[in-house]
Amino acid sequence: MNGKFVKTLLIVIVLLIAGGFGWYMYKKKNENPVSGLKPRVEMGIGQINNITDSTLDMDLKVLVHNPLPVGLDIKNFSYVVQMNGKTIMEDDYPKPVNIKSSDSTIIPVSSELKISKLRMEGDREASQGEDSADYHFEGVFHLQKPFLGKDFIELSMDKRLPLVRVPKIRMAGYDMKKLRLKDTEVVLSIELTNPNPFSMEFRNAAYVMDLGKQKRIAEGSVKGPTIIKAHSKEIYEIPMSIDLGKMLKATGQVITKGKHLPYTFYFKSKIVSENDMFKNSNINMVTNGELEDLKMAKENLIKK
Repeated sequence: MNGKFVKTLLIVIVLLIAGGFGWYMYKKKNENPVSGLKPRVEMGIGQINNITDSTLDMDLKVLVHNPLPVGLDIKNFSYVVQMNGKTIMEDDYPKPVNIKSSDSTIIPVSSELKISKLRMEGDREASQGEDSADYHFEGVFHLQKPFLGKDFIELSMDKRLPLVRVPKIRMAGYDMKKLRLKDTEVVLSIELTNPNPFSMEFRNAAYVMDLGKQKRIAEGSVKGPTIIKAHSKEIYEIPMSIDLGKMLKATGQVITKGKHLPYTFYFKSKIVSENDMFKNSNINMVTNGELEDLKMAKENLIKK
């Protein structure tokens, strides 16, 4: 009896040693220096698209590495992205993701951001001479089946990446060039600001202007590229044809509201840049103001 017990004990000990050695070798081969055998997440900024006067769409690339000896079946996950401690993105990814054992996968996610948050933080960092920021990603990954008694995994990462800074566009004045029987030509001065450390091209820009209740009272376009150098501000003059019939209809509004008559300026273009974030990004800006604003802007241009 004692002999059988000793023999069984030796077998158990050998199996434990073999299992421990096998786990050690697996861990040594598959663990990463950051999180060991815990799944790891990395984040990279993809492309910025659909830029408006208040929001933009940002694509992220989220890499999840699974060093475990079993696959991970993720049902969905929620995530938060912070820039210098300020939350700029918070959203859910509703699709399932399967990550095989000792494998990685890249998950493309997209979310809408408020430009005001980006500009506030970007301007603050730029004023201190910074062109990059500290980004923090935190995700809660919900599992199809519980693993080690938990039905979710929390993963986070910190990384220093380039600052996201959005170009600025505003109307800076106007000049009535010539009157015709059918239409009027006006030259608008447009101020384009590129706060980034790389140049940008605005290609095939198109412009439309509403005045008071008159829609599309003026239209214009510029074919080809308009180049804005890094960290620069440029004034461009663009010709726009005004529909004289619509202008006459707006005359009554001009008489009653005068300098307080509102206008809306629409700017549509495609951005081309050496930076991947703004490569082939669509931009649709809307600027609102009053005629008084254009008059003041024109006077400021003359003074310059």
